[in-house]
Amino acid sequence: MSGGPSEALIRELARDLDPVQPIPRIRTVMAGVIALWFAAAAIGFAVLGLRPDLGEAMIGMRGVAVVFAGLGLAGLGGVVAALAMGVPGREVLARAALTLATLGMLIAVGVGTLLFAISPVTGAGLLVRGDLACLAVAVLVGLLPAVAVVWFAGRASPFRPVIAVLATAAGTAALGAITAQGSCPHSEMRHLLVAHALAPAFGVLLLTLPLLAALKRFRRSSQGLDSSSSPPSGDSEPRP
Repeated sequence: MSGGPSEALIRELARDLDPVQPIPRIRTVMAGVIALWFAAAAIGFAVLGLRPDLGEAMIGMRGVAVVFAGLGLAGLGGVVAALAMGVPGREVLARAALTLATLGMLIAVGVGTLLFAISPVTGAGLLVRGDLACLAVAVLVGLLPAVAVVWFAGRASPFRPVIAVLATAAGTAALGAITAQGSCPHSEMRHLLVAHALAPAFGVLLLTLPLLAALKRFRRSSQGLDSSSSPPSGDSEPRP
């Protein structure tokens, strides 16, 4: 049986299809996100300065290194999950990364809560201004990486856009919380829990709606570019 009519039909159908622009690789975008995180952290350190006991603050205090290791897992897992949700066929990677991010958050919050519970109560127990300052640093440092992730999601059209945005907000705020520790002058365990271990939750509350709006804007912009790059066809129907 000759394939001539079938091949002609395929060519006719393909002629009216809009060209598809390839999206960047996940590892390429991830490298860009990490580079933006380092750039934002460098700016933050240049403005706020580094605490003199940085090594002790990150790894020398009781169990603090475990809290920040958990935040690192939450940050990397959340970002990878958000990126993988925009690539067809990477659902397994997205689920694994979300599991890693959840595990990281449980480690950070669980160990932070334990350290707070066993730490002695000091007179500087309510440092609300210090809490807000570190939370603001975490969100601001994570903002540029978050925009990069959402830009990629807008180009790639994620299959779970709300979950992708939640993972982005939590993950980038977790990375920002690690950076905030570099300039944080406080050593109280209550502050560690509220202003650092719980920073991803604060990022979700503060960034979800703006990132959703940005995602919609990026998706409209991407669709507009795709439409403008397609060749005109006299007998093609307009896309809805």
